[in-house]
Amino acid sequence: MPSQSSAGHLARCLAWAEASGRLHAACQFAARLDGRQVSLELFEQFRATPEFGRSLSARVDPYHDSDSCGDLTLIDAGGEAVVFFDPDHQRVIKLFAPPNDGGFGYVLDQGSNGRWRIRGGSLVEALNRFAWFEACFVSGLELDSLGARADFLTLSQPFFVGRRPCEDELEEWMKACGWEPWSPDTESAVVAQQTWRRGDFVATDVAPRNAIITEADNKLRAIDFVVTRLSDEQR
Repeated sequence: MPSQSSAGHLARCLAWAEASGRLHAACQFAARLDGRQVSLELFEQFRATPEFGRSLSARVDPYHDSDSCGDLTLIDAGGEAVVFFDPDHQRVIKLFAPPNDGGFGYVLDQGSNGRWRIRGGSLVEALNRFAWFEACFVSGLELDSLGARADFLTLSQPFFVGRRPCEDELEEWMKACGWEPWSPDTESAVVAQQTWRRGDFVATDVAPRNAIITEADNKLRAIDFVVTRLSDEQR
């Protein structure tokens, strides 16, 4: 993965996606959705939480065809991604598509004041973050597709049945994996309280909601931490 967010690196990412058959137009993703099911889910979200429903509708609309009969159904949505379920492959598909606070995925970095923060990342920054996360935690996360206009990103991840760990279970597991709590200079409560370091890597948003203890084997697995790699100057 590229190490910087530049036009050249973005061009190389898109060229690689095209060569590997992962460069898709929005209509190609829309064709994979069970449009009727997504419409029903959007209606339920809108009825239960009107403001959230409007926001979700606006984010999904460019990638949604209500007449399609694909396999993907809407199951969740958060600050970063809209999440769909692929029952044929027992995987979740995460759609990252600005405008939203998370950009193409939250990233951890130092601001101009030297303090650490979480902010919405560019496409290349997000790809780095997800590659670093998978290198550190091996969750089965894969690149599903890139938007042909660099306007969206979809990731694929195994669907696990299980329960969220408690804070003590998660802390014990992180330490067993060689991570240590780290408190960098920050104004963010998440970064201050949920950040760990192992060598050159830093992981934040390390919280029970972003991990799972699977029912099949009772093992704890990370699902969605925000990971970065320290530069020479930051070490």
